[in-house]
Parts: sequence; C-alpha cells; structure tokens
Amino acid sequence: MMNGFDYSILSFLNRFVGQHPWFDNALVYLSNEVFLTVGPVAALCWWAWFKYGQDTDDRNIETRQSIVSTLLVCFASILLARFIVTLFHFRVRPLSDPTNGLHFPPGTTDWQNWSSFPSDHAIMFFTLTTGLFSVSRMLGWIALTDTVVLICLPRIYLGIHYPTDIIAGAVIGVAIGLAASHKAVSSSLAKWPLQWMQRQPGPFYTVFFLLMYQMTVMFGDVRYLGIGLIKAFAKTLK
Repeated sequence: MMNGFDYSILSFLNRFVGQHPWFDNALVYLSNEVFLTVGPVAALCWWAWFKYGQDTDDRNIETRQSIVSTLLVCFASILLARFIVTLFHFRVRPLSDPTNGLHFPPGTTDWQNWSSFPSDHAIMFFTLTTGLFSVSRMLGWIALTDTVVLICLPRIYLGIHYPTDIIAGAVIGVAIGLAASHKAVSSSLAKWPLQWMQRQPGPFYTVFFLLMYQMTVMFGDVRYLGIGLIKAFAKTLK
C-alpha cells in the first residue's frame, strides 16, 4: 500500500497528466532518451577531465583522481542497487499498480517485472553529481540540475518511481559520491588507472570511453550480459 507522502506528491502531479499531451509525450521521450538527459552529465565529466590542461598540473591530477574514483564506484553503485532490491519486498511501480487510482502517460517500457525501490538512476547520477561537486561547484550545480529536472522528476511524473524511491537513491548516491571523493579513497582507487594512462594512453582512453558509454546506458549491456551468463551457467548445472 502506498504511503501518504508518496501519494500526496503523486496525486498532485497526476492532476496535470493529460492536460497537455505534448508535455506528457516530451517526458516519455526524455525517460527513454540518453543524449539529452544522462549525456550532459557524461559530457561534464570530460569537461572536468581536461579542465586544467596539462597532465602534470597538480590540480589536474587531483581532478582526474576524483573522476576515475567516482566512475569506478558508479559501477559498484549499480550492483549495490540490485543488492538492495533483493533485501526488500517487491515494490510495484506506480504506473503498474491499478489499485492506486492514478493514471499516467503511456510509456514504451514494461516495468511490471522491475521493483521500484530504490531508484538506480538516482543512485548513480547523484553519485556522479557529488563527484563533480568535489571537482567544480559550477559543474556540480549543472549536473545536479540535470539529474533532478531531466532524470529524476520525470520518472516520478510518469509513475516509474515513487518519490521515496528517488529520495532513497539520492541519499545512497550522495553517500557513495562523498566516499569516492575523499582524497585518500580517490587517490587509492585511481592510482593504477592513472599510471596506465601515462604508460598507454591509447588503451586507457578506449576503455575510459567504453566505461562512459556504459554509464550513459546505466550499464544495461553489462547487466544483460551478466544475467545471460548466469542463466547459461545455471543450465549447465541441471
């Protein structure tokens, strides 16, 4: 059963559903679009990466340590989100619950088999946003605006998540981002990758690009590959 906090926000937003079809369609489009939503956050990471120019600049080294550390824990944050899902009862998403009396714009994704709590989008992008704040307040504010306005709020309006899903994801993401941004942690996690960058920049930037791409698609390809391998391995044991 939906709690009062979630219901009050969803019912308020639900008043606007259907009043302006173009707006509803735009948010449905945004929920499935990576270039306009998660793309800017990825671009900000590249901006921060080359912010101080030369590799030998101490400020540049610290910045790149923070970015590498944040990106590495972003992958861990997705795994953490999946683990948290297993700790709680399956939570039906608002748009998949016919008993709540709410109506949402028709989407293009079937969410019935995906638990709502917590929001993995909120976890990962608040992790990234917190990491960017440690590098530059300006970049952090831009990333925060993008994360809240273009990524998280539309998911509440469309019934993909309850507000508490987003809030829980944001709290977890900020905590992970703060930990990754701590100087001792970032220097430790980034030590080997940055040494690899100095020795072999070609392979490093190839992997770095692929990691950034997977980040924009929420590591969906990696997750589906992992699920497929687990299922295949399970069949061999039967």
